[in-house]
Amino acid sequence: MTKDHNQTDKLIEDLQKDWNHLENLPFSKEPSSFFIKEQLQNSQLKKKKAFYKELKLFMVTAVLLLSFLSMIAFLDFQTIVIMEVISIIVAPLIYFILIHKQEGKIFDDRN
Repeated sequence: MTKDHNQTDKLIEDLQKDWNHLENLPFSKEPSSFFIKEQLQNSQLKKKKAFYKELKLFMVTAVLLLSFLSMIAFLDFQTIVIMEVISIIVAPLIYFILIHKQEGKIFDDRN
């Protein structure tokens, strides 16, 4: 019985020491202005890198598509006309489908 009692007392003393140590630690609730500036600069740098990455990808894709369409136009004019007619028909359909899905999401979020 005394062994269990001594272990319990020791455990309680250790917990009290740890608790006092935690209370004495310096604790800042507000981040420093240097930390905020650093985080802001990091996020701006990440956004800038992402923008340039997307811009490069867009430019490469645009050049490839334009060169592909130019080659097709020089080879066969009828193919270009067919592609244009299909795009004139399909593009509005895709647009209306996306608008319909977006409206559905808006109404789902309100519930």
